[in-house]
Amino acid sequence: MSMEQDSSTDVVMPDMSELKVVMAGPLPPTIGGMATVIGDISRSSLAQRVALVPFNTAKQTAEGRSLITGILARLALWRRWVSALRGRKTTVAHIHTCSGLTYFLDGTLLIIARLLARPTVLHIHGARFDRFLDELPAPLLMLARWQARRASRVVVLSESWQQTLAGRLPGARLSVIANGVPVMSASSTRRDDNSGAISILFLGNLSQRKGVWELLDAMVKVPEHATLALVGGEDDPGIARAVKARIDELGLADRVTVAGPAYGEDKHRWLETADIFVLPSHAEGLPIALLEAMGAGLPAVVTSVGAMPAVIDDGVQGRVVAPGDVDALCSALSALVDDPGARRAMGEAARTRCQADYGVERSAENYLRLYADMILP
Repeated sequence: MSMEQDSSTDVVMPDMSELKVVMAGPLPPTIGGMATVIGDISRSSLAQRVALVPFNTAKQTAEGRSLITGILARLALWRRWVSALRGRKTTVAHIHTCSGLTYFLDGTLLIIARLLARPTVLHIHGARFDRFLDELPAPLLMLARWQARRASRVVVLSESWQQTLAGRLPGARLSVIANGVPVMSASSTRRDDNSGAISILFLGNLSQRKGVWELLDAMVKVPEHATLALVGGEDDPGIARAVKARIDELGLADRVTVAGPAYGEDKHRWLETADIFVLPSHAEGLPIALLEAMGAGLPAVVTSVGAMPAVIDDGVQGRVVAPGDVDALCSALSALVDDPGARRAMGEAARTRCQADYGVERSAENYLRLYADMILP
């Protein structure tokens, strides 16, 4: 492989055009962070610098399928995986995974890749992966750790997650690569005053973990010219119906909208027309929705969980409050609703931070360095 110059860092990077990377995970239009990450990286310069082959692991069978249908679907997936990994001599398997049964099912892809002598990346997402490991019975925990050690590299999303998982996955070769998102150009249409309603955007699947109930309670005392859009599917079954009932109970029907999930251009329209982003979660990793909001130039109100306080400096790119603190959440939102100057300054600081540290091209470069470290002598 020849060498090329990375002008952004003055580091000589190898020419990786002969490398094939089979990237496994749920693919768009599946909703969720992993699908968004894979979709964004597939549209980045990485797709021009390596032979990038997306491989869909999202469930393809209907709900309530029979056991035999599930087994046949898994066998078909394994056959497609073997076929995808064959061909070029230099091929890397890059597997995006998360907690629960998914982790062990994705582990079968890892083992197949290792049996085929392919270097393998296990890329961990999810806000509760530490709790998932802590709650496993001893035999499954041993299996989970063994699986992580089989990977050539285990990617985690932040230094805090590296510290959290280092003791839980002893012997695993952990590497930190933050998620990356496209960064929008500065919008000339976003308001600089308080004329009309100020739009607050919650982007994420509805769940108790995401702090939806506290957010609704906070909206009762947020200035009345502020509206809230809840954009996302359901993590907790039936929660959308319960949320709508709570909205009616609080008298917020004219100010709060349950919009359902959005993907692609629909999601971008929500980001482009919002004034404030909010994510009052009780547990998080590094949520893609937060990075997308920052890339859209939105000030963010988030909680001090996961990697979010490492991304948002309180008072600079937005506000950071304690999880579950309705009064603090209400105060932070209200202050931004009433202060267009603060919204503008924090939004631009968020965009600048995202461009510097969390742009998708930065992730592409970090992926390339990881692959080079794995395959070059």
